[in-house]
Amino acid sequence: MSIFTTKLDYNKVLANQENDVHLVTRIDAPKLQSDERKPVAFTICLDRSSSMAMERKFDYALEACVGVVKNLRPDDLFSLVTFDSEVEVVLPLEKIEDKQRVCEIIKSLSTRGMTYLSGGWEQAKDELLKAAPGMLKRMLLLSDGVANRGIRDHRELITLVGDGLRDHGIRTSCLGFGDHYQEDLLSDMATHSTGNFYDVDSKEKLPIVFAAELEGALRISVENLRVRIKTEEQCESWDDFGGMRKTILDDGRTELLIGDLVSEEVRSFALELKVRSADSGSIGRLISMDFVYDLVGEDGSLPTSEERMIEISFVNNPEDVQLDDTLLAIITTQRTSRTIRKAIEKIDQGEEREAIEFLRGELKKLEELGKPELIADSEMLIRSTIEKIEMGWRRSRGRKFAQYSSRSYSKMSSSEYWSADESYSPSFKGTNDDEL
Repeated sequence: MSIFTTKLDYNKVLANQENDVHLVTRIDAPKLQSDERKPVAFTICLDRSSSMAMERKFDYALEACVGVVKNLRPDDLFSLVTFDSEVEVVLPLEKIEDKQRVCEIIKSLSTRGMTYLSGGWEQAKDELLKAAPGMLKRMLLLSDGVANRGIRDHRELITLVGDGLRDHGIRTSCLGFGDHYQEDLLSDMATHSTGNFYDVDSKEKLPIVFAAELEGALRISVENLRVRIKTEEQCESWDDFGGMRKTILDDGRTELLIGDLVSEEVRSFALELKVRSADSGSIGRLISMDFVYDLVGEDGSLPTSEERMIEISFVNNPEDVQLDDTLLAIITTQRTSRTIRKAIEKIDQGEEREAIEFLRGELKKLEELGKPELIADSEMLIRSTIEKIEMGWRRSRGRKFAQYSSRSYSKMSSSEYWSADESYSPSFKGTNDDEL
């Protein structure tokens, strides 16, 4: 049984003219068939710069680290790397046999210095490379500030973690804590290594995030999922909504990197396609898709692939052109992720009033669809973003909320922990419905 469902919002379009359609893909990760699973190598890369001492943030982070240690299984490997002006391997990668002793070491740590983020990541990577080939390698990076030592350039930092995934299979999840970290940087670092991104503003959420990362690493049922796309004769062009890392392959196809999925996770994404004109009665090919991944089973990971050809029909009668509105929730959610990014760009350029008017215009377009039950998530995010702008963009942590929410809406994962205010949690979190 396939784990992929693909549907066009319009299976038929008018002949002899160009058309725009959307292709929606839903991925239903299979349930792990056994409680037995491979051990994982898990490293925490922790900011211990002086700012982490404020409001006892570092103490709460250490408590969360202790919680991870207590939940490790006998064959798991764990390491803790800290960074400030320098980098320190507090706990080298190894099996944890004396958990009480390790917890005492963690509790004894204190803050100091600046923020050498790149050095911390590099050292944490080196620790993970000690793991046996084929072992799952996961890193959780936590910072509350701006990188001010070592590599500081945004592009260089995200390339660093992207290369870590490509060359070594290291997935980096990023946790921004407080009001002063660089949300664009941490979000992009997570995206380029297919990790999760969390915006945390209270100490109570830290243990939940740490536990969610460890638990997620233990429950992976689909590894390294990629979607390779080739444009066919009836497709003028296509694009996604900006939520995945893209790579142009040697054969000209575009590869979208989705990454790992945990047991029974639901993930969805939408593509925009421009359809070339064709005669009535014809059926044209739009794009071919090749899903490539490793399926985790009782005897290890099995390399797996599945191909799809997406076709569309051309008709003369407008009444034959029917919208599949069951796809609207996914399409509008994905589009809203891009809308919020555009609003952030406007505000960054000093165009606050223009950003509000832009968001109100997008909200009106959603309302005109006449499907309030299908646009509820999108409507909620746009309204809450407008509200935070009007309250004071920085004072309300509006930019961090908007960047975090935009990425979560783009990724559209049912299993990724929602770390923002629970009242803003979208409906696709924890979903296993059968809309597609």
